[in-house]
Amino acid sequence: MKKSEYFPIVSSSHLMGKDSVTLSEFEYALTMLNNAFERWMLSCSFASGLPELGPLDILVLHNMHHRDRPKRIVDVAFTLNIEDIHNVSYSVRKLVKRELVESERRGKDTYYKVAESGREFCAEYRKIREKWLVDAISKLGISDQLGELAATMRTLSGIYDPASRAVRSL
Repeated sequence: MKKSEYFPIVSSSHLMGKDSVTLSEFEYALTMLNNAFERWMLSCSFASGLPELGPLDILVLHNMHHRDRPKRIVDVAFTLNIEDIHNVSYSVRKLVKRELVESERRGKDTYYKVAESGREFCAEYRKIREKWLVDAISKLGISDQLGELAATMRTLSGIYDPASRAVRSL
């Protein structure tokens, strides 16, 4: 075997066509990254004192803390690109029960904001993230590339979403 030969790393070779090798490779890498990211969130949450939170709970809490503005469940789901609002609603109920999030009624709508204990958790999560994740990534010298990659991934989500809607209409 020549050193220059390239073998893609994929998890589902049966999905690869001649024009989709790199897409299959990307999707496998995305799966690995998503699983590693969820494992990271769980570990960081555990170290921050809340081992009972799941990945979605953590994402919802951080999203609610973003810009320190009360948000509706539908707004959180939209921002996180989550179609099943019931999952976000369940997560919010868990966060309210643990007194990490508080609710307030405004007319017909319920808005949620992060409580003081939620702020403390987010601050501790940030400290741990800075020490163990941000430092490790900064040593790789890829911070600029991460921004470009994030923009590309957001663009790709704009391709997957309409393709998903189209397939549902079959």
